[in-house]
Amino acid sequence: MSHWKNSESWNRGQVVEKQFAKLMDIRELDYRKSSKKEQFKHIDYHSSFGTIDVKAKKRLNRGDGKEQDEFIWLEFKNVQGKAGWLCGETNVIAFERDNDFVLVKRKDLLELALKICDIKHIVNKSTQALYKGYRRKGRRDLISLIKMSDILKINHRIWKK
Repeated sequence: MSHWKNSESWNRGQVVEKQFAKLMDIRELDYRKSSKKEQFKHIDYHSSFGTIDVKAKKRLNRGDGKEQDEFIWLEFKNVQGKAGWLCGETNVIAFERDNDFVLVKRKDLLELALKICDIKHIVNKSTQALYKGYRRKGRRDLISLIKMSDILKINHRIWKK
């Protein structure tokens, strides 16, 4: 994590996590920020309805400078080849969008991903990763891209910013 700390992506994630905490304050939820050790397990907050991992909007590829909320990257395996956040311990994933956050149960999202993604079909370009497995060069990760509209078809909650 040390090489990620203070990177543009890491800093953006910190800002988005703070935005999400403000929404929990407004909703008067009982919550606490996770410890550093818990952060490695993709747990950002403990709340009255379970653990939460907050995901900031992402770019579609590294060359594209704009974050977007139409497509979502799913992490089956992390860069070390270990279980990614989609297969982790978190109860709820909160995806940032322009005007709100979409909250889904991680297990429901994993079930959806296993139905619609062919992760055995590995592609080598991010532009081909929609519903396919994708490994970034020099890494042992396994990620896939799905549409936010797919997520909105499963049980979810929307929290306006």
